[in-house]
Amino acid sequence: MLGDIWSIILALIGITLVLALTYFVSKWYAGRIGHTASGQHIKVVDRIVVGKNSSIIVIELGEAQYMIGVTEQGVSIMKELDEPAKIVAEPKTPDFEFKLLNLRDFNFRNVLDKYNKRKGGGL
Repeated sequence: MLGDIWSIILALIGITLVLALTYFVSKWYAGRIGHTASGQHIKVVDRIVVGKNSSIIVIELGEAQYMIGVTEQGVSIMKELDEPAKIVAEPKTPDFEFKLLNLRDFNFRNVLDKYNKRKGGGL
């Protein structure tokens, strides 16, 4: 009985150690990849997906900004921007927030009563 408890405790400690090690190694690896992928001289200013496998990207290279198109077939410079693109953070659409706030007042009984009135029936 005491041996079973110890094996459960050791298994829990082992699982915890494996999870912690996985977490720290993935953070370390993501940090290395993130720095490598960002580049020292090129910065992605904005990106929009226009199709399944295509997008338009605004990049900043030194003082200049370029609009480039990216597809499965390749990458092409569409235009060098005359003025730097100023990215303004857009506020979140109020639709989702409005619906979420209205969920607090949601009453299933009222919905069911409206449905029954339309159908002309009752409970």
